[in-house]
Amino acid sequence: MNNRPPSAPRAESWGRGLLICLLLTATCLNAAQLQETRVPQVVKDVKLGPSQAAPRRAAVGESVRSGDAISTGAARRSELTLADQTITRLGAKTIVSFRDGMRTMDLVEGAMLFQIPKGAREVRINTAAIAAASTGATGIIERHAQFYVKVLVLEGTVRCYLTNRVGESLLVHTGQILIAKPDVTALPDPADFDIARVMKTCLLVRDFPPLLSQRLIESEEHKQSKLMAQGAYIPSNLVIFGRGTLVTLVNSTPAPPQKPQTNTGH
Repeated sequence: MNNRPPSAPRAESWGRGLLICLLLTATCLNAAQLQETRVPQVVKDVKLGPSQAAPRRAAVGESVRSGDAISTGAARRSELTLADQTITRLGAKTIVSFRDGMRTMDLVEGAMLFQIPKGAREVRINTAAIAAASTGATGIIERHAQFYVKVLVLEGTVRCYLTNRVGESLLVHTGQILIAKPDVTALPDPADFDIARVMKTCLLVRDFPPLLSQRLIESEEHKQSKLMAQGAYIPSNLVIFGRGTLVTLVNSTPAPPQKPQTNTGH
C-alpha cells in the first residue's frame, strides 16, 4: 500500500512561490515606471533623445527614460509627470537631462518648476555650481548661461549644495529665494520673496492646471499675508515677472509718473 504524502503542504508551498513571484513582478514594474514618463500630447517644438545624441522631435506618448534629454523651443513649455507624481514643468528654451532612474536632473539652460510629493525618493537638480535636492517640496530653479542660478521654494524645504565643494550646503525654506552666479564658490544667504506674486506672474504656474501641492502653497501664501499685515514679514524687493526668467530689483522710492505700458506677459 502506497503512503503518498499529503498534497496540502505542496499546494501551500506552490501558493507561496506564486505570491513571491507576483510581488517581485509588481516591484519590478513599479521600478520601471518610476524610471520613465511619457511625453505630453502637445509636443510642438519639443525635442527628445539620448544625452549624447542629436535630439529629434518628440512623438506623442513617447517614453522619456533615464539617460534621455529633453529640450523646448522659444514658444513651448512642457510638463512631465513621473509614476510617483513628481512633476517637472519646463519653460521655453530649456534643456534638461535625466539620470539615476529619473531622480537626478541636469538643468543645462532655462527654467524648471518641480513638485515633489512629501516622502518621495529624493530628487536632485544640478546646475552649474549649485545643486538642489528635496524629498518633498514645490519650487522653481533656473540657470541662464553665465548670468545667474536661482532657486525659489513655494512650499517645503530644499537643500542647496555647492557642486565643486564637498560639505557646504544650506536649507532654503518656504518663501525664500537663493540667487548666485553660476561659478559661485560660497553659498549666499537666501532672501525672502512674495509667494503670491510669483504664483500670479510665473507662466510655469499660470499656463498649467493647478499643482497637487496647490493647497499647501495657498496655505503658505495665507501665512505670509498675515505676517505682512502685522509688519512681521517684509519680502525683499526681488520680484519675478512674466515667465519667471527675469529677476527685477524694484525701486523702493517713488518714481516720476510715466506713460502706461501694456504688459505682454512674456
